[in-house]
Amino acid sequence: MAKNFLENALKFSFACIIITVAVDILYRIIATTKLTLTHLGSGTFKTSATEEPIFEYTCNEPFTFTGYVNLKNMEDGDTVVLRQYVKLAINGEYTLYAEEEYVGKQREPLIHIEKLPALKAIKITVQQTSGSFKYLPWEFYAGKVG
Repeated sequence: MAKNFLENALKFSFACIIITVAVDILYRIIATTKLTLTHLGSGTFKTSATEEPIFEYTCNEPFTFTGYVNLKNMEDGDTVVLRQYVKLAINGEYTLYAEEEYVGKQREPLIHIEKLPALKAIKITVQQTSGSFKYLPWEFYAGKVG
């Protein structure tokens, strides 16, 4: 019985040491990896019947892009289409990544543009397909790891 207790205590101690070393390694990796977030700008954009860029960001090194478009000014009868494009390094052309249509007054009007990783460029566009044209507030950020 004492032998089993000693073996279990030894196994437990060994497991604790392994976990402690793993946590220390992860902590060191996280501590040396910094995300630099840059405010790219904010403003308002007046919608129109044609698709137009709200914001475009170009960079020649890897980055992430995120931000918000506020649809608080939308009313019943309004329809707005937001599109996200990414320019791939391989061909240098924008490719549609996401498209979302918003109809009427929005219960949750703040639209979050999810973090998009890219190497060349990202473009966010808006098109109002029905209703009277609105001013849409926006704010965007870029991040770099390193």
